[in-house]
Amino acid sequence: MRMVGVLMAVAIVAILVMLWLYYGPGGQPGNASGIPPVSRVTETKQAAHSVECRNNLNQIRTAIQMRQGAEDGLPATLKELGLPDSMLVCPVSGQPYQYNPSTGTVSCPTPGHRSY
Repeated sequence: MRMVGVLMAVAIVAILVMLWLYYGPGGQPGNASGIPPVSRVTETKQAAHSVECRNNLNQIRTAIQMRQGAEDGLPATLKELGLPDSMLVCPVSGQPYQYNPSTGTVSCPTPGHRSY
């Protein structure tokens, strides 16, 4: 009998934790503008993808600098760097990174990532 009570308490706590992860500490499932709620898990995944985007851009820029120093010139396209195709697109939006071959600059077209 006591074991059933403990199991029920654990189940209730687990449900409360899941609700907290989904709705957050404020307990509001949405906002006045009608935007659907974003769970804590989703926010964490988005943050991880944003970090991945920033890391991709840093690695691409390093590869461009290495190529420029070794061959005294900038690559015409990012594909010439020999990097995996998955590294040449933003992991958040899937849009390819924008590259300017005359200046050697690369940027992400995804809103919020332009400053990376």
